[in-house]
Amino acid sequence: MRFSLFLLVMFLGFPGTVFAIDSPTREFGLRGGFEAQGLEENYTVGEIYFDYGTPWRPFPAAGENLSLWFEIAAAQLDASVDEGQYLAVGGSLVYAPGGGPLEIELGWRPTWLSDYRFGEDDLGGQLQFSSHIGLALAWQPIRIGYRYQHTSNAGIYEENPGLDLHLFGVGFRF
Repeated sequence: MRFSLFLLVMFLGFPGTVFAIDSPTREFGLRGGFEAQGLEENYTVGEIYFDYGTPWRPFPAAGENLSLWFEIAAAQLDASVDEGQYLAVGGSLVYAPGGGPLEIELGWRPTWLSDYRFGEDDLGGQLQFSSHIGLALAWQPIRIGYRYQHTSNAGIYEENPGLDLHLFGVGFRF
């Protein structure tokens, strides 16, 4: 929970250290993936997302290579015997070393599950927090990426097994 609060403060608490760019980038895409670590059920996920490259730069010394993105995603989460959906809204820091096509992203999103019980697995409750780290190749206007995503409830419920996913995606920037 402390890490989640730290990220929120980092994204929102330092507006004096940012500066604007002229034309933010937007991205629309699809992600799909599967469970990374074994719970009782086997999971697959399909996600549709919209990213908005904000006009703010959280660390001006990094120049154009580090940007702050806002993201909203809706997904279908399937387990061996059950299914559900989730809605996630949050942000990512995206770093493009040398301004090239490789991008490294680190992000956090509060996540709302339509159901938190999947067969033998009890994820604790509907409110979860998803964090991720990923790599992508961005050739305008196409972006192909991978992210490792961890979703858990940060201990706000009695049950908190967490769900780790490998997600692969393709997006279109405009």
